[in-house]
Amino acid sequence: MERPSEIIEKPELQVLLNVLGEAGDIRVSYPLYGLFLLRAKPVETGYRIAVTVDRRKFNEHVPEYLSHELPTWTDFYECFISAGILRYANLDEFVQNLELYERLKKGVAFAPDTNLFYHRFISSFRPLDKYRIVVAEGVKKEIEDAMNYKYRRRELEEIQREVKNGSLLREFSNRRKKKSRKAAYIALKEFERLKDRIIIAKSVNEPAHNNDEVIVKSLKRYDNMTPTLLVFLTADIAITDVAEMEGLEYFLFEYPRGEIGRHTVTAYQLRTLLFNLAAVFGVMEVNGITIFGEFGGKQGLNELKLVFPARGRLYNEFEFHLKLSRKLMEIMGD
Repeated sequence: MERPSEIIEKPELQVLLNVLGEAGDIRVSYPLYGLFLLRAKPVETGYRIAVTVDRRKFNEHVPEYLSHELPTWTDFYECFISAGILRYANLDEFVQNLELYERLKKGVAFAPDTNLFYHRFISSFRPLDKYRIVVAEGVKKEIEDAMNYKYRRRELEEIQREVKNGSLLREFSNRRKKKSRKAAYIALKEFERLKDRIIIAKSVNEPAHNNDEVIVKSLKRYDNMTPTLLVFLTADIAITDVAEMEGLEYFLFEYPRGEIGRHTVTAYQLRTLLFNLAAVFGVMEVNGITIFGEFGGKQGLNELKLVFPARGRLYNEFEFHLKLSRKLMEIMGD
């Protein structure tokens, strides 16, 4: 018998979390490794989450020759960064710099590097809400270029031999690979969210050794053409050498340190974390419900496919509340 399924939008994950939270802990695992990743429990201020796996245990499941395609600990860790749960180690230093920038009479604008789009930093760090965002055309191109990688059947067959529950990979047929999922469902979503504030700095038409040089030179030209100070924001130390050479003001963010551990998070942060995990990993399992971030027929960046183990109390309760939620949104939209 075919298992019941439902296609939802990211905000509708809250309906599922509410239903599951009433019964106790929310348990998140990765079915292709058979690995229990974290548990979440509702509290007054949101949810308390606890990671149940460490780097060593996680990476034991990753065949080295497939680490470019199967999720690694780094992928897992960065999902917490892009959900706004883990913060850059030197964020306090940036806040202090921000106070200094605000005193400048000529004003300031910020130019995020590609990695900040993957970390969704600009949209999640509210003190930057009032500032103009300048994006180098080379950054936009890096994201767009990364979106065009799809699985071939042979690649999926190779992965299937290395994982558990390989039948789940059928949903990935001719769909996006890990690199493309990150670009489309994390970085591009961030770009779309910020697009009303974004100014594109056109690429320079002059010799450059690599895209880092193109990015920095285009931003420096923009900086020279405007009265405001342009500050380049990056988490990649390699590109700061180019920024130094070109005389472009920059701030280098440092990755968070240490294990993920336990966190108290908002409902939005937990929804975002689950969405990010489903998007980057391709598929997740929550309390026996399979959540596909990549699946046949997917139309929108925000879509997820939920597959329930059976038509029972859990499925019926979720369907009832989902329909009610959609009806309320429809009424409010009118």
